[in-house]
Amino acid sequence: MDNIERIINEVNKEKVRETVEWLTHNTPYRLAGSYDEKFAAEYITDRMKQYGLEVFNQEFYTYNSNPVSSELEIISPIAIKMDSLPCAHIKSTSEEGEVFEVVYLKSGSYDDYKGIDVSGKMVLVEVSYSPPVPEKARIASSMKAAGIICMNWGNDEEVICNRGLKAVWGNPTQNTLEDIPDITGISITRKDGLKMKELCVSGQTVKIKVKAEASREWSKVHQPLGILHGNGKSEQFILVASHIDAWMPGVTCNATGNATNLEICRILAKHKDELDRDIYFVFWNGHEIAEASGSTWFVDNNWNLINDKCIGYINIDSTGVRETEIFEIKASDELIEFAERNANDSVEIDAIRAMALKKIGDQSFMGIGVPAVAQRMSYTQEVMDRNHGATLGWWNHTCEDGLDKYDIETLYKDTRVTLSLIWKLAQSHILPYNFKKKFESMEDRVMALAQKYGSDFELASLCNEVSEAGKAVELIQKRAFKITDAARIEDYNRFVMIVSRLTTNVFQTYSEKYQQDSYGYTKLSAMVPLLADLDTLNSLDKDSFEYGMVVTQLVKNKNRISDAMKQVKDFAYLYDKILRI
Repeated sequence: MDNIERIINEVNKEKVRETVEWLTHNTPYRLAGSYDEKFAAEYITDRMKQYGLEVFNQEFYTYNSNPVSSELEIISPIAIKMDSLPCAHIKSTSEEGEVFEVVYLKSGSYDDYKGIDVSGKMVLVEVSYSPPVPEKARIASSMKAAGIICMNWGNDEEVICNRGLKAVWGNPTQNTLEDIPDITGISITRKDGLKMKELCVSGQTVKIKVKAEASREWSKVHQPLGILHGNGKSEQFILVASHIDAWMPGVTCNATGNATNLEICRILAKHKDELDRDIYFVFWNGHEIAEASGSTWFVDNNWNLINDKCIGYINIDSTGVRETEIFEIKASDELIEFAERNANDSVEIDAIRAMALKKIGDQSFMGIGVPAVAQRMSYTQEVMDRNHGATLGWWNHTCEDGLDKYDIETLYKDTRVTLSLIWKLAQSHILPYNFKKKFESMEDRVMALAQKYGSDFELASLCNEVSEAGKAVELIQKRAFKITDAARIEDYNRFVMIVSRLTTNVFQTYSEKYQQDSYGYTKLSAMVPLLADLDTLNSLDKDSFEYGMVVTQLVKNKNRISDAMKQVKDFAYLYDKILRI
């Protein structure tokens, strides 16, 4: 039996099941700031203390919300009452309720608003990730809508999904507080949503009366952190995390993820003397309502440590979902081959779906540029299409996310494959980053934009800069296998960490590296987020005031990418000249 099989065979189904059931039975209402959240945090910190970790139950304040109640009634052209739930972080209505006209707006993206005036109205949107709900709300608010109604995905299931509308990623600042949508918001079943949609598209004026209440407040939350110290050969560490807060009862989101995290923690603690790197186990708080506040607080308050020492971030969310068939890997380009090899080496995995990781779901470390992996068993595309985009089951974020929605064999499989990944990453003397595909992808994207918009905006020079940076890095990586000296290995690892930090920031985010993009920000879906406004530029009159502003910002953004590529080339030159392999 080889080394990795020895480790992953220690995964214990009953211990994993015990964690899922304990959290579900004892702390079903784990929303940030609640008693159950505090109790769950104490349980997790106690478990990590038993395993011998250095443990902290961190406390901090987050900008939170308590969804209280809502009522919904269609008053015209028919009279009908519908069940609803209030969204979090909304503008509450008056106690008597308020009357609104409703406009159906499909997915609620910018394109869906073209030619439609929604000022003072409520928009009915279908829940999806294109864009995610907080971005739907931000767009609705920017279009002067008074509110938003979210109809659930899935099919005929009589369930209502809990939703949060706080578009600001993490805690707001004086500069971002106004970016939180100041609108009313409620959530309804898909069945009722389709009824309302039918009325809207029939050409009749649809009016509703809504009463909705939710608080907006700062509250103290708890975030367990356990540091597993390895054998001291390296000062670097791996960050492994899962979110602790959950909508009731929150089995697959995220009691199962916490069970995976704790089981990996338990096993690796027994083998700490074999770990060349430390591992930080964190259980994020403020994931749901506060939109990644815990992971954002962590990066803000540990910036230097993460920037200097963190080699990878493994985010564990919604493992063990029943009836899933494909192992889905979402990873930074430089780690995707490593993650695929790990999954392919597992006899448990029959099919793999690998894709580039996007900035969503506690991926709060892209500003620094820490490469990351998020993986789990997932549904086939056919199943997701049949459920109108429900990637985690129609029950996700509903009261139906109970113990019958997870499968212990699937959870066992997810835990073993992720344990294997972390073990290998902790043992890799030379960091397994491969930048070839990353630079090829970056160059292809810039080239495609140059071909489409080159007559309006010069991009040929940027294509060359990306290509030159990629070639400089590739020359060094091709010789990496020759390195045997420990000091030179350390220098090489530092070099590839620098490359990762420089490239991720300018190709996967829009905000400055010390800030966070709003949750699900539309520009992040562009081929190159910093150049997303090229499409806008193409549609503007070159003599217009707006054209001048857009092109000025594009030039600045292009310079930001160009500067990062120059730094990559400079570091490659210095590394190659001073530390020749």
